[in-house]
Amino acid sequence: MERVRIRRAICLVLVLGAACSGVPEQVPLRRAFIDGGEVMALAAELAGPEYEGRMIGSAGGRRAADRLAEILEKAGFQVSFQEFPERPGYNLGEARLETILPGRGAETFEYRRDFRESTRGGWTGGSVEGPLFELEARGLEFPDRSVLLIPAQVYDPAALDSYAARGAAGALVELSETTPALRSTYSGAAPGALLETKRGMIVLAVSSEAYRRLVSAARTGARVRMASPVRIEEVRGRNIIAAWNGDGGEFRPAFAYTAHYDHVGRDADGTYFPGALDNASGTALAVRVAEALARRNPAADFALVLTDGEEVNLGGAWALARGQPFPLYGVSVVNLDMVGSRSDTALSIFYNGDSDSRGLAAKVVDALAKAGFEAYERSPVYNLDHGHLPRAGARAVSICEFDTARYHTKGDLPEFLSESELSLLGGVLVEFALAELSAH
Repeated sequence: MERVRIRRAICLVLVLGAACSGVPEQVPLRRAFIDGGEVMALAAELAGPEYEGRMIGSAGGRRAADRLAEILEKAGFQVSFQEFPERPGYNLGEARLETILPGRGAETFEYRRDFRESTRGGWTGGSVEGPLFELEARGLEFPDRSVLLIPAQVYDPAALDSYAARGAAGALVELSETTPALRSTYSGAAPGALLETKRGMIVLAVSSEAYRRLVSAARTGARVRMASPVRIEEVRGRNIIAAWNGDGGEFRPAFAYTAHYDHVGRDADGTYFPGALDNASGTALAVRVAEALARRNPAADFALVLTDGEEVNLGGAWALARGQPFPLYGVSVVNLDMVGSRSDTALSIFYNGDSDSRGLAAKVVDALAKAGFEAYERSPVYNLDHGHLPRAGARAVSICEFDTARYHTKGDLPEFLSESELSLLGGVLVEFALAELSAH
């Protein structure tokens, strides 16, 4: 069910300009109207099979970037690409987990139901067989070439190196707060650093229920066969820089929207993660808002940056802050990440906690509240694309509707997006940008 608080978005005033009780006079929605259907159409396209989950460096990801650049060029923006290196983990190989029980044959575990890959730490894939060993405490000794069962309360990603050095053949890590249906591509590398590829140990993550079955098997002396599909690849990410040079001089925007267009790719069997809410929705809305701004032909400079590699390590935002295709000092940046969910989830305005970004967050919350949205400031939050930008002197916030029901799963589909909410939010964003541009 869509939110009652945005019911005004479907009022006929948006199309005909007729009177509609309950629409705040402060928000001239008709002038700033965004067609939610057009936003939905672009989001559905990006979440479709042609783009294969939009993984950084993948063929589908590059096709998505080319398509978005084409739309923005047609709208009148000067478009360029900012490339940067990255080492993501693709799912290219076999995924397998089975126990060999003494005198009782084998028990097979199901990929995406019982277990999933793990990219954290850079352990590339392959296969291994060894005896199961339950690691009840971090410092325990274990037999050489064991496959370690690591409970959630003991797991420390930084400790995996020491386990490999002590002779572990593999690690099975318990997932206590998430599910194997969810794909995580976060590498754990330092900001801006390339992941170090590691070999010699295979790492998988298992559900709590599967973990209990594995512990029972370990206590009977079972062995395990396991294979990880992860392959670490050297790729180039591509940020899309769309510049509106409104004054015709040196390009120095005072305001910019950003959104990451990448997602988490696909599995080796060809099934893919659509990423409709995360972040086809934010990308599509940012593009439609940019088109609306271009139609108004503002005489001020404005930028839209669609970043790549957010899902791996915020790589595109790091490249933007470090490379600065335009000066970022003093620029107000509003990042869109996961917007337009049909669930009853408030909008969070995330920022790092710095005073300049706090002021921008307050202005965004005020604009959203006047349009009837429930929105709250939240800080310090660093792990979205706004997080790297204050280091370059920008004030930066993210608008995020963190609906986790289908987060990073193959069920994150366009049908769970709200056309009316995207329409209303788009109108607010157009008006907000015009107000910011007129102030400079």
